[in-house]
Amino acid sequence: MNSFREQWLSVLQRLSPYGMECVSDIGIFEGIDRKTLKESIAYLAAHRLIKSFCRTSGDGHWSWGGVELTAKGLDYLSKDGGLTAEEKIIIVKLDEGTIKALMCSAVERSSAPDAEKTTLKQRIKSMGAAALKDLIPDLVSKGIENAPDLIQWLDTALG
Repeated sequence: MNSFREQWLSVLQRLSPYGMECVSDIGIFEGIDRKTLKESIAYLAAHRLIKSFCRTSGDGHWSWGGVELTAKGLDYLSKDGGLTAEEKIIIVKLDEGTIKALMCSAVERSSAPDAEKTTLKQRIKSMGAAALKDLIPDLVSKGIENAPDLIQWLDTALG
């Protein structure tokens, strides 16, 4: 027997070709027993991946009323996660001048000799945008790797 995850995923995937149109033909779920279908639809509706127009009467009788995928359901099935995935992305924008100022500030706080600091800050300030863009991923990695008190700082910052 299939796991519950496989069962509800099968229901969701069978709805995929219909997009966000209401599916009134229960026939697309041929091969799925009614109890499994009912449970899967209830589960998917509870997670807002589908809208269900099915009803259960007071005596427990279940009637088919149709279902449709929601935008969240479509995103779940999409390889890139759709807009749902984009909503989970945090974008931080720092302009060229801000990044250079942060780098120069770090150089100034270092224990390097003043002459070396001056030379390094001049090189940073004269750096072109393309070179800076290439440097940023390594700069972020190095910053995280070399923050000896990162755990303590995060603990304090996060309260």
